Amino acid sequence: MAPLNPPQVAAERPVPSHGPDFAATFAQLRLTGKQTDHRPHRAITPLRITPYLVAQAIVLPVALCALLASHRHDLFDLWRDIILFWSRELGVPLVRAPLEGRLGSDGMALSAGAYDRPLPGLTGMAVAAATVVGLLWASLRMRNDSLPLKYPMRIVGVVQGFALAYFWFVPLQFPYTISRHSEELLFIGYVMMIATPVMLAAGYYLLNESLWTKVANTVAILAFFTLFIPHQVMAQAWIMYHLSVLYMPVLYICFGAVFDALVFVALYSWAMSDVSPHATR
Repeated sequence: MAPLNPPQVAAERPVPSHGPDFAATFAQLRLTGKQTDHRPHRAITPLRITPYLVAQAIVLPVALCALLASHRHDLFDLWRDIILFWSRELGVPLVRAPLEGRLGSDGMALSAGAYDRPLPGLTGMAVAAATVVGLLWASLRMRNDSLPLKYPMRIVGVVQGFALAYFWFVPLQFPYTISRHSEELLFIGYVMMIATPVMLAAGYYLLNESLWTKVANTVAILAFFTLFIPHQVMAQAWIMYHLSVLYMPVLYICFGAVFDALVFVALYSWAMSDVSPHATR
């Protein structure tokens, strides 16, 4: 019988050496990983809900929403005063005008008078068309790691493209004005503020955190919206007054309620970033 050949053992590949500095850094990282207390993300951690936390999730939204509802006229008057202050500083002719069905003392609302609906000219439409083409072209040239920026650019470009088509064919039938747009944004902002305590009740008030911390963070978020909303309205009114209402659709769709929701998500993340690791226990 022929002798059996002994099994050949594959030679081990040498471990690549990256130098002593890399080895020291990697060893420190491994040591840190061993010393770290690994725990699952609180989104998949069982939540221990007590009657006290349930009471917070019910009482806090009710109290805060009732407070906002009882002072809605004062809030709208404050917003209009801020807008009118900046309109005088920026040269935008916004004034108070009595309109029925508007929130505020004596039903006062904003009005831009004869300049309430500036329509675009050929030059303005050409500039807007070039901007749309530039946005779409740039989004197509971006790499896949730029997806968070690529798709918003495409959305803005498509919405503005539809607005261009509308104002090219039927510009005189556009029914909205700067003052109406401003009032709608104020109302959307007010709804966002009313919804803020309700949304926080579903994901923040049920955590085992200090009651005063929850109240303080909620008040901080509402205070931010109180200052943000009139400046958002004024910025959009300034853009439309100096350019035209051609940009109203993209401002309303992309930088209205959707933008307010994104701002809330950012503020919610800020509040949750300070939550204790034991908040779900």
